[in-house]
Amino acid sequence: MVKCSIVLLCAALLTGCGHPAQKPLNSAAGQTAVASNSDPPTIDAGLSVEEAYAAIPHRRTVWDESATSVPPQEAAYLGVMFKVMDEGVAVRVAGLQNFQNQRFDDSNVVDQFDQLIAFARGMQAPKTLASFHEDVVEALSDQRQFFADWKAQRDGFAFAQQPGNDPAVRSASNALHNAYNELMSKYPNESETNKEAFFDYPCALDFL
Repeated sequence: MVKCSIVLLCAALLTGCGHPAQKPLNSAAGQTAVASNSDPPTIDAGLSVEEAYAAIPHRRTVWDESATSVPPQEAAYLGVMFKVMDEGVAVRVAGLQNFQNQRFDDSNVVDQFDQLIAFARGMQAPKTLASFHEDVVEALSDQRQFFADWKAQRDGFAFAQQPGNDPAVRSASNALHNAYNELMSKYPNESETNKEAFFDYPCALDFL
């Protein structure tokens, strides 16, 4: 059962999704390529992706690759990256539930983020989506740092009740807003459903 504090906090997360911020980032380069059709690691976070979305709660719109206007190579990449982001949602939500209830050792949320970050860094992002790729990796890395700091400090962590004030959480949020902006600017001809998916993936991953 999700505690009231978690429900209230997660409800607040949704309010920030509608105001993406712009921020330039460096493109990904020098990565070891991962096949575009490879599946990301399935993380045993204690929540499935569907359960994580329900716990926030947040609408989940699955991007429909069969009905996209995105060029094939870019579409294949996005299909994998959206799975990475979904796994990140499960890790983030489960980690928040555990840490807010002082269950710091129930799962290794930092290692779980490391698995997703390592996979994403190994992907060969299309040049047209290099900035989007960097945004998502940055967001995952920042969220990993948030949980690492919380676990190290435990009861002394200053942002336990107000994650939105943590610098790493705010940086992750900016990166996710920027990722959304990238998708919307590059693919204006997507269907309304796919545009909703563009919004939902980064929004559900975001704390703010």
